[in-house]
Amino acid sequence: MNVPLVLQVAYRQLFSRAHSGFLRTVSVLSICGLAIGVAALLVMDSFMTGFRGSIMDALSRINPSIVVTAPGSNELLESDLTFLRHLADQSPHLGRVCPMLENTAIASGRGGEVAGVMVRGVDWDDMARVTFLDELVGESYAHGLILGGPLAERLGVAGGDTLRLASTENAMLSGMGSAVVDTIISARVGSVVDMGIEDYNTGLVVIDLSTAQALFSSELEATSAGVAVVGTDADPVSEAASLDAALRDGYVNSRHQRFLSAQAFVQRHRNLFRALGLEHLAMTVVLALITVVALLNLSSALAMIALEHRRDLGVMRAMGASPGFVARASLLQGGLIGTMGSVAGIAFSLFLIFLANNVFQIRLESSIYWISVLPGRFQPEVAGLIAVCTVLACLLAALFPAMTNLSVSPSEAVRYE
Repeated sequence: MNVPLVLQVAYRQLFSRAHSGFLRTVSVLSICGLAIGVAALLVMDSFMTGFRGSIMDALSRINPSIVVTAPGSNELLESDLTFLRHLADQSPHLGRVCPMLENTAIASGRGGEVAGVMVRGVDWDDMARVTFLDELVGESYAHGLILGGPLAERLGVAGGDTLRLASTENAMLSGMGSAVVDTIISARVGSVVDMGIEDYNTGLVVIDLSTAQALFSSELEATSAGVAVVGTDADPVSEAASLDAALRDGYVNSRHQRFLSAQAFVQRHRNLFRALGLEHLAMTVVLALITVVALLNLSSALAMIALEHRRDLGVMRAMGASPGFVARASLLQGGLIGTMGSVAGIAFSLFLIFLANNVFQIRLESSIYWISVLPGRFQPEVAGLIAVCTVLACLLAALFPAMTNLSVSPSEAVRYE
């Protein structure tokens, strides 16, 4: 393969064994500095993205993309659900509507252990179409109630056991200080699963809608409704805003007699994601300073290389090399170091992320951080952007040494040779 002469000259001035070993060491250290800066940025971005993505994935496992409620925590009537389904049918990005009946209850296991839980009554077929419930529990999702592993361990139950649920709607304290409830039902445990988030694993029970109505002695259809978002290009936040506007318009124009509101489920935790975004930005700025320090080191290294090879460039210019050739050779030195540093940084970050995901997993306190393992999610587009910016910054750093080489005449460069 024919390598362009200007590239050969640039590489030789950086790494040739015919010249000072000190300059080769400086070149290698410049590449290592850039690689560390690029790797630090990519590893930080991967873990922040993984943390945010894991929480969003866990929230979407058993929660619909859009939640519709009536202000004041009022119940949803059958007419509300009918109107909501009508609006969903008119939108190309909205799918199945799933009514949900939620209320608090007391769960009791085999040994008499009790726990306060949130009971969510759903229609299994509808719920499987608005969430990832079917993927989470497999074919057994319609064969009994669903609860998380920590809650099942606390209550001493497993799949196939019977769990007693008592409504706290009309609970009272007796004169002896014990709780008195008026509705108690028994339900079979269908699946014990990992719901993804500690709060759900320790305090949520999903049951059939008819069972929830019997438990709460209620004929209510739902306290809220979930709406599926279909299409890979659909944004739940924008779709929720459009649905909310349609619900408001229906109420104002008397097409529906009750006021309803729609909200993307992730917006309920928007303060958390805003905090994560601010932390991400702050850490990016701090770690970017590492790359800035490496670029300053690169600039001094290139200036030193230019001084060391001034006579060589003078000889080439005396032999007919154009000023543009000399400038390109100097700029290519910065481009070579930037490219090598970026490639090495990306490879090192991939290695670290692989170790963190498969060998040395980073454990978190799930009761604090919601998730128990911190995953790394490498983003090729971010890596590409960082690599391009790094190479451009290296070319800019090489601009001053290139201009310095051009400012010296060939006769001055070879005067004492």
